[in-house]
Formats: sequence, structure tokens, C-alpha cells
Amino acid sequence: MAAPCGLGGAAAPRQERRDSSAGCTLTPTLESATRWFLAELWRSLGRVRGDRLLLYGGGYGLRILTFHETLGEDMRRLQNIVDWCRGHFTMATPADADEVAAGRWPHDGDRVLLTFDDGWESNFKAARWLASIGVSAIFFVVPSLIGRNAEEYVRFHAQNQLIPNVPEGSSRARGLSRTQVQEMRAMGHRIGAHNFAHRDLGSLHALSDLRYEIDRALLAISEVLGAPCEDFAIAYGMPYHVSEEAISHLKELQARGIRIYSCHRGLNVPGKTPSFLLRHPWKPFHPVNFTRICIEGGADRHHGEWIHQMARRVGALPVSDGSSVPALGVLS
Repeated sequence: MAAPCGLGGAAAPRQERRDSSAGCTLTPTLESATRWFLAELWRSLGRVRGDRLLLYGGGYGLRILTFHETLGEDMRRLQNIVDWCRGHFTMATPADADEVAAGRWPHDGDRVLLTFDDGWESNFKAARWLASIGVSAIFFVVPSLIGRNAEEYVRFHAQNQLIPNVPEGSSRARGLSRTQVQEMRAMGHRIGAHNFAHRDLGSLHALSDLRYEIDRALLAISEVLGAPCEDFAIAYGMPYHVSEEAISHLKELQARGIRIYSCHRGLNVPGKTPSFLLRHPWKPFHPVNFTRICIEGGADRHHGEWIHQMARRVGALPVSDGSSVPALGVLS
């Protein structure tokens, strides 16, 4: 059964929202009701186990969730999701991402890792709460947003004759301060880099643009931390948000030890899924039962083609002996 229009897509740039089922629209109420129904249907059909067999050969791996601004009600929703995850899974640490990226998964079950994109100031409260319950996460920060609001961020890039994309946030949002970023690392979290001007890498082809978005971001976060930054998350993160030139540049960085993260649903399994780690973007408007079955893996087949496409473009995760599995073998 194909996913209905609009279900399961990752966030797209505001100026262009591409979707595998474009051309169909649903009202928010009908969309929510449809997702609720699908979650119940997929659970009754045993999709959690079925999708694991279909996509991953029955293997286990790392499920990575992605959040953005955690302000007000979204902070409460985050706490509810994390509490549920803690009752159903072992919570992963950033070191588990290192393990699966290296082709190792020495665990007899799935683990769930939390990540946060953009670096809005509301993430500081989330970081403190997570640290208080013993959960460590990765925060992917847009370095040029540090200490700035949206208007100041735009003016900063204008000095370089560039129009950035502003990460989606509330009207008065500010980026994390430099001190807050450093404190979050001291809490036990990892700080990674996000696109320097949050532009869509799918529309960028020149090496100068790619270095501005990727290399400059990694260098800026390294400077803030006083230590090398080795984690980079692609803004928007779907396969069409990364050009072939961007993939080539990212693969060069990957060969030097940088871990690359995308942003579409799937379980990271050595030898089965793309070497750019899959992440599931949380949507605040999704019904709770839909969110839960997605985390359990019962909706993964609806992103199966995206997973396959990325594996063909970037190669599969290695396996523990360091060898690679041909991308064509993924999802077979």
C-alpha cells in the first residue's frame, strides 16, 4: 500500500516543497486522521516485523530521530516522546552513531539516538533536561546562527553577498549563544555542524558554494569547541537536497573521518543502508500512534525507495570487517 499524499516527507526549503506524491492535498484534519488510521492498520498487519525483514534482512540497528526548535508545547511533546522511547528501547549515545558508521552493531536490538537541527536557543532547555535524565544527543548547529536572531543572521551573510535560508523558527527566536553551545558539550552532548547558510545542497554545484556551506560550518564549530567537529548534517536531508557535486565533496570529507547525516526515515544497519546516516524528522502534527510506529520501523517501506536511491548514490554502510556491500544489494 503506497503512502497517501504528503505522508512521511522530510522538511523542504520554504521556497520549494517537493514530495514523492506531489499533486495531492489533504486538509490538516483529514491528514491527521489518515495517519492515525494507517498507524493502526500497519500495526495490525505486523509491519514492524515485516519491514525489518523486507528492508534490513531482519537485522537490528540505530534509529536516529531529528527535532528542531523545542519551544513551549513542542518541548512537552519532546519529553513525552523521549519518555516513551526510554520505555521501549535502549537510548543510544553519539558513540553508537560512530559504531554504525564504522560498520559495527554489536547489539541484539535497536537503539534510538536523538538529534536536533539548526541551533535555536530553545534547544538549550532540551539539552539540560536530557542531561538530567542521563540521555545524550547530537545538536547540529548552524554556526552563523550562533548568538544571532534571524535578521542579524541574514545581515551577516549579506556581507558576503549571499542570501541564506533562514531555519524555520518562532518569530522572536535567537540562535544558541557560544557559551550555551560549550555548556551543552560539557553536559555530555555532542555538537555537530549544519549548513553554514542553511542553503539547499541540491541546488548548489560550485565548489566555492559547497565549501561555504560544509567546510566553513565544520571549521566554525571546531573553533567554538576548541576541538575537531566530525559530524555534519545535510540541511533538509532528502536525496533531492544534495547534488552530485555535493555528494562528491561530502564523500571526500567522509573518507577523512567526517560522519554525514541525511534526514529521511530508516534504520541504520551495516551493509544494508546508505553510508550517509538516516534520520527520522519528527513532525509535531503527527498523531502519537503514527509517530510511535514510525520509530518502531513499521512505516519504513514508504521510504524504501529513498533509502535505495541514496545507497546507490553514496554507497552502503560498511560491514564490520571494513568491506562494503554493493549498493545494488540494498533492499533486495
